Amino acid sequence: MKIRFLTIFFALLAQGMTQTSPLPWPEGERLVYLIKWGPLEAAEGTFIANKDAHQDGMLRFELLLRSRGPIEALFPIRSRITSQTQLMPWRSREYIQDRNEGGNVRYRRTIPDYSVRLGRFFPAPGKPEENFELPAGPLEDFGSMLYHIRKHPWKAGESLTWNVLDNNEPLFAKMSCPQIGQIELEDDPSRPLIEIFGEPHGASRRHQGWMKLWMTDDARRIPVFAKLKFQYGTFEIRLIRGGGPGLDFCPDGAPVALMSDTDSPSKP
Repeated sequence: MKIRFLTIFFALLAQGMTQTSPLPWPEGERLVYLIKWGPLEAAEGTFIANKDAHQDGMLRFELLLRSRGPIEALFPIRSRITSQTQLMPWRSREYIQDRNEGGNVRYRRTIPDYSVRLGRFFPAPGKPEENFELPAGPLEDFGSMLYHIRKHPWKAGESLTWNVLDNNEPLFAKMSCPQIGQIELEDDPSRPLIEIFGEPHGASRRHQGWMKLWMTDDARRIPVFAKLKFQYGTFEIRLIRGGGPGLDFCPDGAPVALMSDTDSPSKP
């Protein structure tokens, strides 16, 4: 009887270790955001979530950025930021920044090797690889962190610290959940939302600022509004496509026109 009980126990334990809860986002989800810098419509950001077609248990997150309005004329932006994220355990496996901002073209890759706690940073094509020591435990990059916020089972008053990679510098981000409930944002009617507050944590003085984010308190955890403050000022980020009726921002009842609709399919 004891052997049979242990057999059943370990079978259930193994089953629990292999099963994962459903991800909040569907395969191929595409959410488009309007980024405002003060009164200016500065840019559009499109977040795309997919499974990696070539590696099981890997996720591919992309952020496509393009400028709008006067920023498009003065400082055109066409950037693609890619995160290869491992699902179990959740951690960054590769972070790629393919940036073209105001004519400044940069292509950077950061690859953490957890087996030897070594980070590999490739600053530009043709430049030598730079190595740096990794802190213990899993690490986030910009993309994996934003989707981890949606995946984590937040509780009001909870606070935690994540290791975050920025190029060749490991950082720490303190994330907290001030409230969950009926929240009214700007002029929108109140709705069930989860509020998240993030800020750098630790010795680095180069990375200062904060982020406030509000996402739906439902199965999809869709971010609908955010405020971001860093060295260039304060930005407001609002969902304008992909969330559906009641979530997409439609001033005066009309959807926000997307500049990216005029791009050819080969561009971000």
